[in-house]
Amino acid sequence: MCPKPSVLAAARLACAAALLVPLACVAAAPAGRFTATAKVSSIDEAAQEGAQIFANDSFGSKQTWVPQGAFGSRPMTCAACHTGGGKSEGVTPSGAHIPSLIGAAANFPKFKANKQAVYTLERQIVHCVRAGIMGKPPAYDSPAMIDLVTYLTQLSKGAAMGQQFK
Repeated sequence: MCPKPSVLAAARLACAAALLVPLACVAAAPAGRFTATAKVSSIDEAAQEGAQIFANDSFGSKQTWVPQGAFGSRPMTCAACHTGGGKSEGVTPSGAHIPSLIGAAANFPKFKANKQAVYTLERQIVHCVRAGIMGKPPAYDSPAMIDLVTYLTQLSKGAAMGQQFK
């Protein structure tokens, strides 16, 4: 079972989701991984950090992939499947098609019938890192998770929220 974020972490994530105020992250990422900054000066800076994590962090995975037309393998990252920084349709290394992540954050939380559970954006990130990248996901209240959520929420700016509710 996934750990639940603390009240403080939930407040930070709510601010990130609203794209309203600067974040001040206080925890450090584990050594050997892309390190999100402990403090950021604006919501845009947090989104930029999230974009860097999205593109470059393998979350400790030893998995690699070979992009079409490339001469060598690359480490698995979010960008391995979600091409163009998640702004265009992607394809997993196994060939499954993945939709663009533009507007995706606006669809969370959502109910996953096959899991009989409500998934938050953070829980989806944890699932993707574990099952897709085969790495160790960031903690729910870590700077890396907050920056990833901020980046994905920025990709959803202007998207209609709450479409998953009847």
